Amino acid sequence: MTQAVPFRWKAYGGLVTAASWLHYAVLSRFSNSDEGGAAWFNKRLSPALPQAATGRRIWIHAVSAGESKVAELLRQRLLALDPTLSVVLSATTYSGYARVRAIAGDASSFIMPLDTLEAQRRILETVRPDLLVLVESEFWPAQFAAAQAAGVPVVVVNATMSPRSFARHQRNRAVADRTLAKAQRIYAQDEAIAARYAELGVPGERIEVIGNLKLVPLSSAPAAGKDASPLVVFGNVHRDEIERLAPAMAELRTRRPDIRLVLVPRYPGKIPGEVLSASFGAELAIVDSEAAIAGAGGLVWLDEMGTLSKLYARATIGVVCGTFSPIGGHDLSEPLHLGAASVYGPHVERQKPLHQALSAIGCAVQVGSAGDLSQVLVGLLEDAPRRRQMIEAFRSVADQATTRLDALATSLVAEVGN
Repeated sequence: MTQAVPFRWKAYGGLVTAASWLHYAVLSRFSNSDEGGAAWFNKRLSPALPQAATGRRIWIHAVSAGESKVAELLRQRLLALDPTLSVVLSATTYSGYARVRAIAGDASSFIMPLDTLEAQRRILETVRPDLLVLVESEFWPAQFAAAQAAGVPVVVVNATMSPRSFARHQRNRAVADRTLAKAQRIYAQDEAIAARYAELGVPGERIEVIGNLKLVPLSSAPAAGKDASPLVVFGNVHRDEIERLAPAMAELRTRRPDIRLVLVPRYPGKIPGEVLSASFGAELAIVDSEAAIAGAGGLVWLDEMGTLSKLYARATIGVVCGTFSPIGGHDLSEPLHLGAASVYGPHVERQKPLHQALSAIGCAVQVGSAGDLSQVLVGLLEDAPRRRQMIEAFRSVADQATTRLDALATSLVAEVGN
């Protein structure tokens, strides 16, 4: 028998649906992000869900592609500890869903529907998880209400809380009381973040600082061999950054004509070739496969999904984009995981804890603007000892983070075993 939905939840669901339509169908056209669109709104209205598992199941939700790295790391550990577990992944954005789908397959991944009580109840009734794990910082009232009613505990891993988010939660304490304050456990990235959760009403005994899990490598396998000639890879390039990066590319090609520059867009196939050629010049080669890079010259745009990690593994230096315009950044440590020095721009609002962790150990370089890139990159290319020192320092910290991740996975397996 279908449980009735109280009027207040129907009203809330109506507001969420209307606001989501406005965001996806209208406002996303004018934003810096390429996420969104009416088609994605329609997919989120009633997505297909995995069927119930016969044994214990953990549901991990990662909002976007950045959070899905932690979801993948955690899923690896959970299944290694207990192969009888079922682990399903979900994501909110289409880039996030593309990644969790690649990780877990259609049978164990799904698109997060809008936060209405009906939709969240449908997930819990269909998927039947024993534990819900949220990655980082997105909290929704209907999701928490449905989980509580179903008796499914919620934990938050790699938890973040920026000063801006903290101020927003302080202004809307009712939302914090209905969501994060009800989490059974919050595993925070650092002490400052833990203090913000405590101030918002989460009991101190439910909060534990475990560091930033994005420092953990996805694989312990050795990185692929580096290219013989210097390779600089610009990863996750956004359209808004092209005009700022183009002069730096021209200067680099003048100062070091021996290096190869490869740009990998955040969303392959989204930027017309004429726009790219107008910015980077006739020298730019636009290719759609990694294999085509070899004969494409010294300045290449790679329009292929899923190849960035392969390019970082071949690179001398990885430049993390999404940081040269007010986007907020992507995984700043990804080049370091794959044996390349990491350089990024000033806009790291979404990556503050990771930026602070990398800066504290001196294993990455932040530039003040795209105009500083040429000088910094040439300096790093000519200083192999410094690059090795940066990568070795990062690996030491990554080993510590791996130990913490393993302990977290053990505790979650024990939780669903009780």
